[in-house]
Amino acid sequence: MTASAGEMVRLRTNASLLSRPAAGAQSTGSVRSGASAEIVERKGFWVQLRSGRVTGWTKLTSVVLAQGGAGRDVAALASGRTGRGNVVSSSGGRGLDNGDDLTSATPNPAAVADLSRLAVSADAAGQFANAGGLRPRNIPYTKPPASGSRGGQP
Repeated sequence: MTASAGEMVRLRTNASLLSRPAAGAQSTGSVRSGASAEIVERKGFWVQLRSGRVTGWTKLTSVVLAQGGAGRDVAALASGRTGRGNVVSSSGGRGLDNGDDLTSATPNPAAVADLSRLAVSADAAGQFANAGGLRPRNIPYTKPPASGSRGGQP
């Protein structure tokens, strides 16, 4: 089950609605905590809502499905954590606005050079670990899933 267009939600917190699904987008208005709204569209971690005369985008975690109770949280629906026997996986979206950050990214040789200066040798890392009482441990790679099994992506 997923939240879909036309479904009614309730705002979990006061929310600023935005002109597009991006943290830096211009505000189109605001909706108070507890207000009802209709889902217009969903894109990843964002939902476009219509509440009264105001329409705009907010984070998925700002809303709860209007009907139901425990477990009807839109964020829970998005993660697969409702019901029984569901396989749960997580994904992150912090800091990326709809791919704009990736498509407009440019190389930063100075940052790479800074990272290179912070690198230590394997010998120095081993000495640091020994000083802290840490011991090496070999962890075998996991076996690839059998062909045709569900959830075979890393």
